[in-house]
Amino acid sequence: MNVTIRKMHPEEYGLLREFLYQAIYLPEGVQPPSRSVVDLPELQVYLAGFGARPGDHCLVAEAEGAVIGAAWCRIMEDYGHIDDDTPSLAISLLPGYRGWGIGTRLLGGLLRLLQENGYLRASLSVQKENPALRLYEREGFRILAERGTEYQMLRDMTRTVQQEDTDMEHTIEKQREAKIRQWFSMWLDKQDTGIADLFAPDAVYIESWGPEYHGSGKIKLWFDEWNSRGEVQRWDIRQYFHKGDQTVVEWSFRCVMTDDVIQSFEGISLIRWNEAGRICFLQEFGCNETRYDPYAQGKIPVFWEEQALWF
Repeated sequence: MNVTIRKMHPEEYGLLREFLYQAIYLPEGVQPPSRSVVDLPELQVYLAGFGARPGDHCLVAEAEGAVIGAAWCRIMEDYGHIDDDTPSLAISLLPGYRGWGIGTRLLGGLLRLLQENGYLRASLSVQKENPALRLYEREGFRILAERGTEYQMLRDMTRTVQQEDTDMEHTIEKQREAKIRQWFSMWLDKQDTGIADLFAPDAVYIESWGPEYHGSGKIKLWFDEWNSRGEVQRWDIRQYFHKGDQTVVEWSFRCVMTDDVIQSFEGISLIRWNEAGRICFLQEFGCNETRYDPYAQGKIPVFWEEQALWF
């Protein structure tokens, strides 16, 4: 059976009367009430003027050109009401279409629709003996209160949204780390594998000892020219730090030039990313790999007489 989940059209709002009636839980052996039961004030809150309030949302399940189920919500004084900021839900399927997972799809879709519209909590009321209780529990609803034969349940999506944000942030950080490793590998392999994609067209790159390159084109020129007279032997990453649109990477570096001059030092790169995920600014800071205590022999410092061009 091909079932489509979609938003309910305004001209279909009248169908909610039947779906509200079908949502009434009847224990086995109990005779169904008259359809006029939905005219009671405590049930009319689900229907009256639906679509006119900001919190009114409804999804339907459609099969073979007919609406066979509905899940809707609104902020109302119903049995599941918690506060004036939390929509209450109702869900219903026509007989013959239950047990096929359609209700799960409807409920999941409605919860996502609520999140898209800025609602992070939803409530409902369900009879304790209603098999739908298991569906609500699977979808993250928890019992908030017990009222006679019913449970009042709440779905708090705040943690879900926070977890999604955390997951997205983690993914972005891993993508940035992969790009940094790609940049370091270019130097080790002496091969441009995507400088134009890695750096923004107007990127600024500052080396620790002074040179400054503006634009991805100039960065590529420097890369190609430098590798014609030198070789990077080691560029090891030690750790990353991320905050907002910036990354700091700590590393150690060693290279040998064609005149056999060897340079080795430790450093960090301060990197800023643009909205497209490219490096728009990178500044390096270097530190001598060989360190010493100038006061090792007394109160008068003794400094090594050497010149380093990389800091």
